[in-house]
Amino acid sequence: MIARTDGREPPAAVRAILAAIDAACAVGAGVAAIAAAALALILITEVIVTSFFEWSQPWAVEYPVYLQCVVLFCGAGWTLRQGGHIRVAVLMQALPPGAARLLDMAGTVFAIGVIGFATWALWQQWFRTLDFGSTSFYPMNTPLWLPQGLLTLGVTLLWLAFLARLTRLVLELPADLSAGLTGGGVE
Repeated sequence: MIARTDGREPPAAVRAILAAIDAACAVGAGVAAIAAAALALILITEVIVTSFFEWSQPWAVEYPVYLQCVVLFCGAGWTLRQGGHIRVAVLMQALPPGAARLLDMAGTVFAIGVIGFATWALWQQWFRTLDFGSTSFYPMNTPLWLPQGLLTLGVTLLWLAFLARLTRLVLELPADLSAGLTGGGVE
């Protein structure tokens, strides 16, 4: 963890929680990378099989959709920590550091609210899917709790990453690991 420039360290419990969230987001990024590789493999296989054998795989339409969601959401928390999400860096750089930090905090609080609602709704949907035993309408009849669970975990990781970001901003720690364009935190 990067310490504050004034030398004061956050409490050990806060450091441990932030490290745990960062580690969980890194695992989510690993899952997203594996899903991206699987997605590429499925699409390449589908192109080859359809081109040379004129036969389409029954799962070639269904599973890429699930994998796209996994790639998008399971890696989002890690991307946030790396400073990879889209922001208006020009505005952040034009503001004094304190104002930029307050604006970053306001945007982060807004994101926590929106993503928090999405997280709650996805968990509710996932529990309903488990309860009903829903399956996809595709020929594979995939139990929908599996792709919905991965999506729900990915969005939950993003929500946790925003909570960690807000904590870092409040404690005047660097909000993300990228150098330069953030405007928030102490760099």
